[in-house]
Amino acid sequence: MRQLLKIYTITFLVIIVASCSNLAQKNPDNKPVRLIHKYEVNVLTAGEAPDCRYLGEVIGSEGHWYTYLFISNRKLIQGAINDLHNSADAIGANVVYISDNIDFTTSVTFYGQAYDCKYDEIK
Repeated sequence: MRQLLKIYTITFLVIIVASCSNLAQKNPDNKPVRLIHKYEVNVLTAGEAPDCRYLGEVIGSEGHWYTYLFISNRKLIQGAINDLHNSADAIGANVVYISDNIDFTTSVTFYGQAYDCKYDEIK
């Protein structure tokens, strides 16, 4: 009986902790950031290529080993994208070339290169 009570208590605590976890939210003060996936074709046609300066690598991640069972894949992906936007904005990037999404069982992670590109509108 005592062992069963321990199992129920631990399960209840895990559910409480998981439900309290916050997904990454996009900072409302962020400037627009264009995410370009490595498989995206014809992002810019010839003659429209902007002048870009490399700023560094950015990573967006969402999920933990103790929350992944309680958060949908869609929310995990959106949280990772929001984190990527926040990371890019923090270093002044307006374009991120996403080179990889790293698959884990318990989380979603995107890795990319951030650029500051000079053009009027991010498409």
